[in-house]
Amino acid sequence: MLLSGPELLKAETRSVVVRAQVRGGPVPAVVLKHFRDDLTCGLDDWAGAEFLTRRGMETGPRFLAGDVDARLFVMEDLGRGPTLEALLRGEDARAANAGLMATARLTGQLHARTLGSQSEYELVRQALPPRHERVRVENARFLLDHEGRLLRWLTAVDVKAAPGLSEDLEAVARALADPGPFLSFTHGDMAPSNVLFTPSGPRLLDFEYAGMRHAMYDALMWLVSVPFPDELVSRADITYRITLSADCEAAQVDSHWARARATVALARTVNLFQWLHPRVLEEDRDWAPGFSARTALLHHLARSRALLVPADGFPGLARTLETLEARLRERWTVTPFVWPAFRQEDR
Repeated sequence: MLLSGPELLKAETRSVVVRAQVRGGPVPAVVLKHFRDDLTCGLDDWAGAEFLTRRGMETGPRFLAGDVDARLFVMEDLGRGPTLEALLRGEDARAANAGLMATARLTGQLHARTLGSQSEYELVRQALPPRHERVRVENARFLLDHEGRLLRWLTAVDVKAAPGLSEDLEAVARALADPGPFLSFTHGDMAPSNVLFTPSGPRLLDFEYAGMRHAMYDALMWLVSVPFPDELVSRADITYRITLSADCEAAQVDSHWARARATVALARTVNLFQWLHPRVLEEDRDWAPGFSARTALLHHLARSRALLVPADGFPGLARTLETLEARLRERWTVTPFVWPAFRQEDR
C-alpha cells in the first residue's frame, strides 16, 4: 500500500494530522495522526478509536494500524463535511437544530452500546503503554485536589462557603469516580468542532480525552458547556435520554436522571472556576471564539442552578454557587452568546 498526496489537516502542539491518498489499498484515503507531546492523550485517542472499531461501531473513524514507538496511528478518512460548529456558525437554524439532535442521538447510541464495557476497554487501553490511573478517577481527584481554587474565587468576591460545601464536593467526586449504572465509554471532549457530518451521518473526531466515565460527561455539551436556546437544550436532553434509556434502566427513573445531570453539571461548573484564575474579575479573556470567560462562568452557573432544581441535592455546594453567581452578576454585565444560526430567530 502506497500513500500519496499528503494534506496537512492540523498541526498543533499536541498532534499533527495528515490526510493521504492510498494507492493499491482497501480504502481510497487514510488519516495519519502523530501525537508528539502528550503520550497519555495520544494513547487514549488511539485506544478509543481501536475500541470502537473492535465493537463494530460507526461512531468515529475506523482504526486501521498504529506504531507506539513512532507515536503514530492510522484511521480511515471520513471525508469532507461540515462540523456541528460550522452549522451553528451558518445561517440555517433548521440545519443547526437537526445537527444538534443528531449529535444527541449519536451520543446516546455510543453510551447505550458501551454501558458496563470497562473490561473490554481496559484490554485495549492497557495493551498499549498502560495508563497509571483511570480517567474518571483523575477527574474526581482533580475536583477535590483543587478545592482551594474555588475558595480563592469566594475570597476574591467576599463570599463565604456554605456549610457542607466540602462534603458535597466529595459526594460529587465519588459519583464521578463510580458512576454505577451510568458507567460508559465517553468521548470526553464533545465540542461542536469534534462532530463531523458525513454522507453516512454524524461521526465523532479526536478521542484524546476518551475513556470509561459517567455517561453524562458527554451530555455536558448541550446541558452546560455550550450555549443553546433553552428549548433546544430540552429537546437534546430528551433525545439523548430516550436513546440511552433503551439499555440503561437508571435513565428511565426521573429521580436518578435528575441527580445524574446535576452531579456532572456541578462538577463541570466547579471545574471552570478551578481552571480560570480570579484575574478574570479585573480583565475578561477569551474562552472560546466569540465567547468570553465571564460569559462562560455566568452561563455555567445559570445552567447548573437550573439543573439542580429537580435534583434536590448538594445543598452546600448549591448555595455556595448561587451566592457566587449573585455576586458576579453584581459586578459584570455580559451579553449572552448566541450562535449565528439562531440570531435570526431572536429578532
